[in-house]
Amino acid sequence: MINYYFDNTNELKPFTHQLDANNDTLPPDNALRIAPEFRDGYWPCEQNGAWILIEDNRNKTVYNIETKEAEKIDYLGKIRDGFTLLKPFEFCTWNGEKWILDEDAKNEHLIKNNQNLKNSLINEASEKIAVLQDIIDLDMQETDEEQQLKQRKKYRILLTRVDASDINAVFPAKPE
Repeated sequence: MINYYFDNTNELKPFTHQLDANNDTLPPDNALRIAPEFRDGYWPCEQNGAWILIEDNRNKTVYNIETKEAEKIDYLGKIRDGFTLLKPFEFCTWNGEKWILDEDAKNEHLIKNNQNLKNSLINEASEKIAVLQDIIDLDMQETDEEQQLKQRKKYRILLTRVDASDINAVFPAKPE
C-alpha cells in the first residue's frame, strides 16, 4: 500500500511524493491511496479526493507582452495573462496573438542611427579639415595636402546634404 502525498498548503494541491503506507491505517489528510497519472506538460493535483491534471509550464521562459522582459515560470497552471511563450524580436509589438514588426519603431531607430552617423562623419571631417587648414596656413604642406583639404571640404558639404530622416539615406564615400 502506498500514500501519494500532495501539498495542501498550495491551492492546487500538487503531488509531491509517495511513501509506503501501513496496511492497517488510513491515509493522512495530505495523501491519497490512488496513484496519480502523469503526462508530459501536466502535473497531478488533488481535487475532491481524486487526481486531476493541471497544465505545467514550470521552468519555461515566458515574455511580458508589455515590457518584453523574460521570466521563468515557477507556478502550476496556465500561463498568466500578459505573458506569452513566443519570444519577442527587435522592433516588435504584441498584436494580441503574436509579435509583429513595428515599422515605426524600426524606422525611428534607423533615422536616429542615420543622424548619429551623419554627425559623427561631419565631426570627423571637420577635425581633419582643421588640421589640413593649419598646415596650409602655416605653409607647412607636403605634396598633396591642398588637394586633400579640397576633397575633405567637398566631402563635408556632401555630408551636410544627406537627408538623415530618409531611412535609406546614402552617405558619400570618404576621401582617401
